[in-house]
Amino acid sequence: MRKKLLLAVATVAFLLGGIGFLASSTTGLSIRLHSKARKDWKNNATVEIAHRASDTNWLASEMEMLRKQVIRDRSDSSAWFSDHLILLTNGEWIVFASKCGKEDRRIHDIFIGRGSDGCWYYSTFHFCIGMLDLRMEEPSASLAEFRENYFLQEFDGRSDECLKKTWPPKRN
Repeated sequence: MRKKLLLAVATVAFLLGGIGFLASSTTGLSIRLHSKARKDWKNNATVEIAHRASDTNWLASEMEMLRKQVIRDRSDSSAWFSDHLILLTNGEWIVFASKCGKEDRRIHDIFIGRGSDGCWYYSTFHFCIGMLDLRMEEPSASLAEFRENYFLQEFDGRSDECLKKTWPPKRN
């Protein structure tokens, strides 16, 4: 009788521990996605992006620099983007800011950008520090292709909508 009671208690404890772990990992991600540090970063990033995207001199200069880099060395896999601008092969662009969780563990991966189409985008795709993932990829042909490849979602440029998870995608 005592063994059965001990086994039942151990089984219940194990099940409760498993349920607690699953709940905390889901809740933990939600807390990280909506942390104060991440919200503060988003607020600063959107102001900076809006300023850069509206500065026609900066934009023209940055695009010219990227075009020259591509012409100079087509084998340079990072020639199609700078610290704040991604130039797509069809001439479309996106002014962006990105933060990798490896740079600041308080901030879960986040990418925010404003495209040449005037729309704001966000993603939780892991671009890594310094957009390392883009250095290993061929340039995207268009803004639509970039959005698809890197799980970008549209938002209004102000709200906390951009703190939501886009990557990895939900599995069916």
